[in-house]
Amino acid sequence: MRKSESEDSRFWNSLPKAYVQAMVERKDIEAALEARRELGQEYEPQIVDSLAEKIERRLEERLQERRAPAPRHHYFEMRLALGSIGLGIGATAVATSNAQGAGGIVIAIIAWIAIAVVNIVYAVRR
Repeated sequence: MRKSESEDSRFWNSLPKAYVQAMVERKDIEAALEARRELGQEYEPQIVDSLAEKIERRLEERLQERRAPAPRHHYFEMRLALGSIGLGIGATAVATSNAQGAGGIVIAIIAWIAIAVVNIVYAVRR
């Protein structure tokens, strides 16, 4: 960080443009008030509508920025897949080495089914 750059300025510079700008700029409000003074009450509804339209446009801009999906981190998916395989191999080794007969195979199958369910639920939720 440069000495001339404060933490506050870095924070404000990192925000999206729509969040830093005011909903309606001060000059727009001052212009609306001045127009009200000059034109009188008969034009007040049009002045208010114009200001409301500006606010609605700014809200829509902010909503558009929020709707943009965050980038997905694919490394988490790879870790989940590799971790699942590792757990499955470990569970199979423990289940088949300690159990006699078909019991170990049944336990290993149950472990693999549980791991598959976790992976399927994760894939569906993304």
